[in-house]
Amino acid sequence: MGRRRLKIQRLECVKARQAKYSKRKIGILKKAKELAILCDIDLALLMFSPTGKPTLYVGQDKDFGTVLDRMSALTFEEREER
Repeated sequence: MGRRRLKIQRLECVKARQAKYSKRKIGILKKAKELAILCDIDLALLMFSPTGKPTLYVGQDKDFGTVLDRMSALTFEEREER
């Protein structure tokens, strides 16, 4: 039995939405950590759960302020281009 293609749309059931978020959050945090380590990049990932709780991941030995300062130092045009 193979995987079936999921139709991407908002889940109406609140419990199902929270469960899906929890599972997907683990996967995306793992990918972010791997990317930060493998490519030695500054990375900040901010997510809010369906209940409004924030999750913040910042790459190795960095703080959110440092990454945010680097982003704000770019001009508006540079940020839009990226």
